[in-house]
Amino acid sequence: MFKFRPNVVLRFNLLVVFFFTLAGIIIIGKAAIIMFIERDDWNRIKEKNFKRNVPIYPHRGNILADNGDLIVSTLPQYRLKFDFKYINKDDRENERIMNAKRDSVYNKHLKELCVGLNDILPGTSVAELEKRFRDGLAKKKGGYEPYKGNVSYSQYKKIKELPIINLGKNYSGCYTTDNIERKNIFGDTGNSTFGIVRTAEIKGKKVDEVNGIERKYNEFLKGQEGEGTRIKMRGKYILREDIAPQNGYDIQTTLNTRMLDICHNALERVLKEKGLGAGWAILMETKTGDIKAIVNLSRIVRKDGTVEYIDTIGRIPRFNETPNHALCDLNEPGSIFKTVAMTAILADGKLTTKDSVIAYRDKQHKFSGASKPIKDEVYRDNGTGKYSMKDALMYSSNISMIQYIRMAYENNPEEYTNTLQKFGFTRNYNITDDEKTPKIKLPSTRGEKNGWDGFSLSSMSYGYAVQIPAINMVTFYNTIANGGKYMHPRLVKSIQRDGFTIEKYPTRVIDEQLFSKAVADTITSMLVEVVNGISIEKFDKRRIGKRDGTGKNARSELMTIAGKTGTAKAYGNKNKLLSFCGFFPAEAPEYTLIVQMMYDYDADPRPKEIKDGSGYGGGSTSALAFKEIAEKVMAEKLASPIENAIDETRKSEPAIKSGNMKEVNYLLTEMGIESDGVQSKMSGSWGDVALNNGKLHTTEKRYDHKHIPNVRGMGAKNAVYLLQKSGYHVLLDGYGTVKEQTIVAKDTIKLRLRQ
Repeated sequence: MFKFRPNVVLRFNLLVVFFFTLAGIIIIGKAAIIMFIERDDWNRIKEKNFKRNVPIYPHRGNILADNGDLIVSTLPQYRLKFDFKYINKDDRENERIMNAKRDSVYNKHLKELCVGLNDILPGTSVAELEKRFRDGLAKKKGGYEPYKGNVSYSQYKKIKELPIINLGKNYSGCYTTDNIERKNIFGDTGNSTFGIVRTAEIKGKKVDEVNGIERKYNEFLKGQEGEGTRIKMRGKYILREDIAPQNGYDIQTTLNTRMLDICHNALERVLKEKGLGAGWAILMETKTGDIKAIVNLSRIVRKDGTVEYIDTIGRIPRFNETPNHALCDLNEPGSIFKTVAMTAILADGKLTTKDSVIAYRDKQHKFSGASKPIKDEVYRDNGTGKYSMKDALMYSSNISMIQYIRMAYENNPEEYTNTLQKFGFTRNYNITDDEKTPKIKLPSTRGEKNGWDGFSLSSMSYGYAVQIPAINMVTFYNTIANGGKYMHPRLVKSIQRDGFTIEKYPTRVIDEQLFSKAVADTITSMLVEVVNGISIEKFDKRRIGKRDGTGKNARSELMTIAGKTGTAKAYGNKNKLLSFCGFFPAEAPEYTLIVQMMYDYDADPRPKEIKDGSGYGGGSTSALAFKEIAEKVMAEKLASPIENAIDETRKSEPAIKSGNMKEVNYLLTEMGIESDGVQSKMSGSWGDVALNNGKLHTTEKRYDHKHIPNVRGMGAKNAVYLLQKSGYHVLLDGYGTVKEQTIVAKDTIKLRLRQ
């Protein structure tokens, strides 16, 4: 029988107490160690595995064209890298076997890989790629980049399907590093206006916009940070969103992508042809003041001062977008300012078109206050020995302009400078934050260093003693084209989020009638004579050439152009600013345009035929680009969609969409439609369908992965099929037949449809 023994129970209880006490001491001790000794270590672990208030960065807003198309966005980019080092240094046998297999694969399929990469990636050659791969393999390089450039997601998807790479990382050594970049969809065209944001800054560091829209509208574009908690789970970090970020707003501009392209190409062509160093252009819509294009180009000069050439044999330099000369450069404009002086004289009622001045046959005259004789490049004997106002502009006579400005304002020069200020030549339009304010000399500065002197008024009649950015000059000419209505230049139309307009920036009228329409019409007629030699009232193509003005190179067979040439010598050197400013069509102006180019005397190469730059003027350079831009802009605008017209006498004829010829053949056969028989040879292929002399005619289309398929005229089904097959994502707007296709991202095409 069990006998209760108190001493045993006591000992047991004491033992339990002892163990619990010991455990408590250990726990307290460990806690103390953690709290006081290991605290920093545990905090680091906590920080690593669990962190609050982690910033979640928003997506920066987009910059859009006038029609809402994407121009600048934040897009994922990839770098293509290859690791040709040993696969596993701890396993020599595995290393040997794997390297042998890899070498065998590359020996057999390297050519195929390089051909495939050359098809997908721009600016590469098969031979160069093959050479780079063999170099990397031979030297067992790690992180090696045979192609030094960014790769889009759509390109990367195609690359993963190429020989060798499709075998996986262990055999090919291929991997990618991803990045987020601020990209201009259309290359570098317009970058000086859009501005630049660096990749690292998009990810959360201080935004350092170089210039342009990115800086001026940064508060809207950057969005608002969110907050989250970072947690490590199963060896991976996840970010829990506590406060959602607000993405940036989109900025819709007035810029037109097609017009940007036209201006860029025309400017670059003339710069290369004439051997000039830089050029810029601003295209403005007359009625609204909307800026449709700003382009700034300069040839690329390396750090050592040498020019980068596209073609070293032909010495053709490479050009790229530069700082915004059109908004930021303060230059003496030269003879394009004569139009301003003549407008002021007429607007202030100082003289009339019946007045005239002496035309000096020897093309030079010493005026009071001038340090040397003033010269004219041209003299034309009109039989009177005098020059009218029209003659003064048409022949760009410095001597005549000085006489006119002295007749009008010599006794009261403040009236002239007041008029110039009223005309906007001391105004900053604040289009971007880096825009410069014009400078003109004032009579009140007489006696000051570089202030008003005895010849300042005369100099300001033909474009010296003033420093005017291109934006102010084109805005003034736009006022003439607008019949005296002074519009504020507009670059941004609205601020948007998710396609909804948050804030609008309407067109602004600075002055409903800065000067009378009669004055504007008179000046317009003069500017037409500068280009065509005859007035707009007497315009007759048969008479063109009888009286050539300095702007004859801007003359167009397609429309009447009004404009003025300008050639200004840079102060203190032999450089020249070469200009042409005007508007078109002169009878009913739609666009105003300024083109300016810089003749850099010290640049290499200089034009060989004209060593000192004499003979280079705005008429022989910028006027050529002006004409090209004007003709192409109006051709785009006036193009009639003839292929879409419906003849009222043929309403019974079906509207057959372009697309798969097998489907078209079936339709034609079922409807008994007569055709020229071409389509029977194209079964299963793709083509266009058109009516030709009462018969349906088809034209075959061939597609490859190198080019974006032209799907205009196709039904939505066929268009989407072709584009997706070529690796593009498709956005649809409307329904029916494809009217227009637009690249909105490197791998995305937007289709506008109509019924």
